[in-house]
Amino acid sequence: MLINIHTHNPEKQDNQQIIYNLTIPETEEALETFLDETIPYSCLSAGIHPWYINENNQKFQLEKLRQLAKHQDIKLIGECGLDRLKGASLPLQEEIFIKQIRIAEEVKKPLIIHCVKCFNELISIKKIVRPKIPMIVHGFNNSPMIAQILLEKGFYLSLGFAILQENSNAAQILSQIPLEKLFFETDDKDISISEIYEKASFIIKTPLNKLEDIIFANYLEICA
Repeated sequence: MLINIHTHNPEKQDNQQIIYNLTIPETEEALETFLDETIPYSCLSAGIHPWYINENNQKFQLEKLRQLAKHQDIKLIGECGLDRLKGASLPLQEEIFIKQIRIAEEVKKPLIIHCVKCFNELISIKKIVRPKIPMIVHGFNNSPMIAQILLEKGFYLSLGFAILQENSNAAQILSQIPLEKLFFETDDKDISISEIYEKASFIIKTPLNKLEDIIFANYLEICA
């Protein structure tokens, strides 16, 4: 079973388990009708993305997330996090991020994190809040130094499209990541998760079926 821990594409093959991401909308009108009738898939993540925090509607966004978080099909909270380049002001992003960590703690579900140029802030928040739930930095493609610091602080790392590019940070650091702290994803890219697993298997010289089993075990460990 190929686990795709984070995707915005609902299509999957028979041998895949996708975690399809739901982004809590910004406007009051959209929030009122958001998923009123059904949860569309059996494995989902849901969160308030830092790009889409609405200062005027943040209370309603958080309330919608609290309602969704209790649903059995919501396996992870997020993506949520911090982005220095886009979105709401950083202080507001930090406030909403911390509140989403609290929600994840309440429902005992892992967090999937968007982090752009805010790793110091991310680590500081984890140190202050001290969450017990697993925290996954998705789409990781940063330096070996940042990867090592995050791993030492207990984060999981999810790698995606970047490992298909030989000179990327993700491809270079893959062999340094303990397999028990690793996930793979397609995010918003129009590629198959099997491509990423096959490339990872080649880079770290681990049989594909063994790698699949390890990542699946990681998933069961954090989402059981």
